Amino acid sequence: MEPRATDRPRAGRFAPPIGKSLDEYGETAARLIEAGRLGKVFPDPASCASYLRGIGEAARAVYPDLRLSTASGLPSLQDLVRLQADREIAPGYLKSQQDRRRRGLPVAPRLAAKGRYYERLLGLPLKPLHRLDLSLRRVAADGTSAQYEAVLDRFDAEEAVFSRYTLLLEQTERTQGDALLQRVGDYSRQTAAFRERMEGVLRDESEIAFLILGRTPGVRVEEVARARIGPLWSPWTPGPAGWFSAAEGAFVLHLALDRTSAALASDRDDDPFSTLYRNALSDECRPLVEDAARQLGYRVHKDRKFACSTRAAAGRLSARLEESGTTNLVYCIEP
Repeated sequence: MEPRATDRPRAGRFAPPIGKSLDEYGETAARLIEAGRLGKVFPDPASCASYLRGIGEAARAVYPDLRLSTASGLPSLQDLVRLQADREIAPGYLKSQQDRRRRGLPVAPRLAAKGRYYERLLGLPLKPLHRLDLSLRRVAADGTSAQYEAVLDRFDAEEAVFSRYTLLLEQTERTQGDALLQRVGDYSRQTAAFRERMEGVLRDESEIAFLILGRTPGVRVEEVARARIGPLWSPWTPGPAGWFSAAEGAFVLHLALDRTSAALASDRDDDPFSTLYRNALSDECRPLVEDAARQLGYRVHKDRKFACSTRAAAGRLSARLEESGTTNLVYCIEP
């Protein structure tokens, strides 16, 4: 059994273009996301699945040079942003095609295929790839504090995976001038300092974010959760040796969750491809983080479930997971 990975993969290298085969890739990857039974701590499964279906359609119709990240097996941020841009210009393009047809002018097959691609995009629920939301959960009866929930969605450009951070915190009511968050009655308001803080801190494991934010004056962090869709093993981007063979022609999607919370009674690590942050530290640094964890009163749970395209891949994966000693859910889309 290989040691658990602790390094973040780099998304700077890409697999060779797979052309029209990406259409099949997009549909299969989307079905795996939909089969993962994802809760609200995960990125929106309908939107993520739609992006991958859109990528497949784009490769078939207009962008045969699309490539997959070798780090995650998912498309690049640049190609996903290209889908958003295409969707914005789609209404105008389709109107111009309709005008040509009304005037009896021909539409070239290549342009007609592009039009069908735009029509398809308009029917997909593509939500923003990057979004920060804040909501007020409750206000203390004496008005001295308020509890908030912050949700940051982003496509992680470094790891090339869909990610969502969910943060629960309580803020002591302070003067408007230095508060991280502002409240107006029953409504919350993001400050520039809050947005900058979230963007800078929510980029790695949930425990790291808890450690940093837990030192913010006037703020008590209750929980930080990070959920990711990806990586995706496939015939074009197979997994590590011994776990998955490209010759199988199967797909395996990872659905990872790490949660750092003051509500947890103990640590638990059921992720065979990661480890607790403090366990990856040197002997000199680990006691410092362990002491901070005790002061902040948190524990960490790590979990990873999987969705497979074939029963054979699911069986092989389950056997390897049993060897690793972790408890994981494995779903399969093959009847």
